[in-house]
Amino acid sequence: MHLFNLKATIFSVLMASLPFASHAKSMCASYNGITVSMLTFDEAIANIKPFSPKGEFETTAAYKARLAASELKRPLIISKDLEDPKYIKYNADRGVFEVASFLFDNTNFAAWDTFYWAKSDIRADTVFNIDVTISSTDVVTGSYVAQNSFGATATVIKIARTEKAIFERKGSLNEDLFPRTKNSIIGEIPMNADEARKFKLEAKIAFVVVPKPPYIVKASFQQGKPTIRNPREIRVDATVLIADIQCALLMNGNDTVVAAFETR
Repeated sequence: MHLFNLKATIFSVLMASLPFASHAKSMCASYNGITVSMLTFDEAIANIKPFSPKGEFETTAAYKARLAASELKRPLIISKDLEDPKYIKYNADRGVFEVASFLFDNTNFAAWDTFYWAKSDIRADTVFNIDVTISSTDVVTGSYVAQNSFGATATVIKIARTEKAIFERKGSLNEDLFPRTKNSIIGEIPMNADEARKFKLEAKIAFVVVPKPPYIVKASFQQGKPTIRNPREIRVDATVLIADIQCALLMNGNDTVVAAFETR
């Protein structure tokens, strides 16, 4: 993983509309107690074909018909590694697990750069987006000695970074994936100490998403330039699934949902 960053949250995002929020909560709660079949990110995108934009010689009616025919309305459940086990902490005095939002979403990916270099019509903010980084992996591929205009030299490390993410839409300073809560705790799970010990070792997370056009965006680009203070040459290979992010799920070792959290 590379950059960890606590994402902004605010209360105004809780209820964009009461009926929608109530429906989302009810829909997510329906997963509680259910054993789910999860897909990896790669499995999820394997059978999804990218959706091309409206062509110059394509009528609006034909484009809309193609769009309607391509829509994937069945939710996918995509697994992700826990960000860090410290974000699910057992409170022995109260007999509950306290689940922080950062368990699911605490890593950024280069959303703006990805869509820019992909020449995509999707708009992203440089910082605030409704998205989830599934994984971000760095591999050192080599090094070389470079010199700046003042004659200072440094050994530049070449890094290949692979990013996989789910992107819903551009956000703002006033919103994040989860509603704001005290100390970023999005839920509590009652459990006795013996159960808790086993659960923390086996806990899994996943997201319920509904893909939407253009479905998949890919881009390769160099992120920034090496400097004396930061002598790294980073080449990013990004794959992004475009989707509505509906729920975050917390499962036990048997893939049974013990808690489901609505987004926004």
